[in-house]
Amino acid sequence: MENKRLIGVYDDEKKMLSSIDSVQQNGYKIADVITPFAIEEVFEKLKLKSRINVAAFLYGLFGGVIGVFLFLYYTFVIDYPLNIGGKPSLTLTFVVIIFVGTILVTVLFTLLTFFIRDKKGPGAKEHFQYPGITDDTFLILVDKSGLSESDVKGLSKIMTDNGAIKIDEK
Repeated sequence: MENKRLIGVYDDEKKMLSSIDSVQQNGYKIADVITPFAIEEVFEKLKLKSRINVAAFLYGLFGGVIGVFLFLYYTFVIDYPLNIGGKPSLTLTFVVIIFVGTILVTVLFTLLTFFIRDKKGPGAKEHFQYPGITDDTFLILVDKSGLSESDVKGLSKIMTDNGAIKIDEK
């Protein structure tokens, strides 16, 4: 089976970011970048867009505020109203509960959206496995299909010149 990816392994975020610039300036298409934490510059350099922040806002707005408020209204006013010091049952004394409930609903549904969108969870197959991927290493994956041997050597040189500690083919 022929190798399909050229993998540049980096130990520094800045070196990886400069390598992304160099690889793109030389006309190579980056298939994926794997980092141990989210790096906003990678999204900008690869021109990736995510709408999960919009989904999280909508989950918080509709699911949290309306759902939590309706739950509290039903609980405090309809199902089990308590007369505490003559105060009305529907007051804004439970704003903190609404706030915390909104955060809870937003986080849970955003996490669920992420897992469904990325096909993660129990029984999910690994899309890519590389030794040390969970350590402090940064990977740049370039698709080798359509590249000649001289292109692969040039790409390896570009990555090495920009601080790659290892170039691998997988």
